[in-house]
Amino acid sequence: MTDKLWLDPPRSRRRMPWRRLTTLVAVCAALFTCAVALPAAASTPGIHIPADESPHNTKNEWWYFTGHLAGHDPSGKLHAYGYELVFFRQGISYPDQAVYAGNLAITDLTNNAFKWESRVSVQPDNLPAGGGYNITVQDWAMAGKNGSSTLSGGFTDQSYQLKLSVSQSKPAALHGNLNGVKGLIPYAQWGQSYYYSFTDLKATGTVYDHGVPVQVTGTSWFDHQYGNFATAYGSWNWFSIQLLDGTQYMIYQIKDSTGTIVEKAGTKVNADGTTVDLDGNSLAVQALGSWTSPTTGLTYSSGWRVNVPGGQFTIIPQRKDQEVAWPDAPGGAYWEGTSSVVGSVGGNPVAGQGYTEITTPGITF
Repeated sequence: MTDKLWLDPPRSRRRMPWRRLTTLVAVCAALFTCAVALPAAASTPGIHIPADESPHNTKNEWWYFTGHLAGHDPSGKLHAYGYELVFFRQGISYPDQAVYAGNLAITDLTNNAFKWESRVSVQPDNLPAGGGYNITVQDWAMAGKNGSSTLSGGFTDQSYQLKLSVSQSKPAALHGNLNGVKGLIPYAQWGQSYYYSFTDLKATGTVYDHGVPVQVTGTSWFDHQYGNFATAYGSWNWFSIQLLDGTQYMIYQIKDSTGTIVEKAGTKVNADGTTVDLDGNSLAVQALGSWTSPTTGLTYSSGWRVNVPGGQFTIIPQRKDQEVAWPDAPGGAYWEGTSSVVGSVGGNPVAGQGYTEITTPGITF
């Protein structure tokens, strides 16, 4: 959702929690006159593609890819991967200066491995003529317009590199309808947020696996979320579900400082691209187990039963350890991982894949 960018006071989705960036941001703010827009009023029009794919004059924003890839290397061996590539933005002086941070994670299901890294850069906002986005953070990049995008990134040790093209014919799914504004969701203690997704992206490209090129295809999911979020304590669970029948679901829960769920909502995206807003009262998530990180000591729920109108899903991580131990996240890390999905909707069996994000309690935005 996402998941995703937190900021501690003087990370969401994902999608900004950047404790180590706080000093950097303060210095930049002193050098540049900030001109941050106020939260959007209820009468503000909703999201327009491709104009709203570009960076906004808001405090918080992120562009977030997750996906599932598979392909053969030159010897014929089959490889399967999950991936996350996200760019977080914190506005300073629009469009002259902003802080951009990126996280890249690869889940190597064939070799039972997981790796992640981060990047950060202070740079101007790039506003492409005619809309869309074109962002680089050091040696990582993503660019797109109207549901077609390219993305690339790799790790410093060259263990994994990713170069993908993704596209879909469905229109963007606009989440929520807060105060009659399509694409605006309630964000509990953090206020409100504009939020849309491309939920059925077809991916092609190459994963360079320790120098070996693996030609891959698969599915991806893209979230873009932005707003002027309040600083508050909390956490969230977020689920993207891509079923083999062409249907997708986005579901999120927000918790307050006591761990109580204070907001839950979701969107069903039909195979033809039409969307249905899901009433939070019709949604329920039950943890089926837990996993404790040997790296951070944090404990996350692991495996979930998710109830939606007319159906139920069982979501199981395809690898237990998919923790992004980013110290600037609430609690010092978050869990973001590729998962398998089975269940039933309307009495019919369904199956697919998804990505799940679990954050730990902390001060966010």
